[in-house]
Amino acid sequence: MHLPQTAEYALRAMTYIANLREGDSVRARDLGRAIGVPAPYLSKLLRRMVVAHLLTSRKGHGGGFALAQPPTFIRFLDVLSASDYDINPKHCAFGWGSCNPNNPCPMHPTWTKLNDALCTWAATTTLADVMTGQGLPAPADVLSGRVPPAEAVVGRDGPLATTRRGRRPLQRGQVDARAAE
Repeated sequence: MHLPQTAEYALRAMTYIANLREGDSVRARDLGRAIGVPAPYLSKLLRRMVVAHLLTSRKGHGGGFALAQPPTFIRFLDVLSASDYDINPKHCAFGWGSCNPNNPCPMHPTWTKLNDALCTWAATTTLADVMTGQGLPAPADVLSGRVPPAEAVVGRDGPLATTRRGRRPLQRGQVDARAAE
């Protein structure tokens, strides 16, 4: 299954923030490097999370983003909604507008199973469910090169290399040595 990029980025960011130590916050730039999301794009997305009361933000020295609520109260559905991804249980995959069980399309039986599973997953999974208990590498560890940044590793969607000029796309599994500089 593939979620839209914005929804995936939102879940990545919120999962990372949920795994910070209690009381810690992270700057958008550092978070972007740690999870492989461009900082300007991520800043706008994090702003949506603040407006939805899922995150708090503080400016200045020691500022950054932190969860606004305990992770047990933040459902994936809330994150997806704040990122403008609408899970519509009545959507007809065959293109007949709204799903109608009384006049089903050819895909109705299988589509309903998938859609129901997605709705249940989003409504019942919280950020507490994706907390590792050990935390994730701190942005300082990623930035210092002690842990390879996500953006320096090729993922399933292709190169996530930094967008600065002069950098070539990396090959699968290759780490950009310059990222540690």
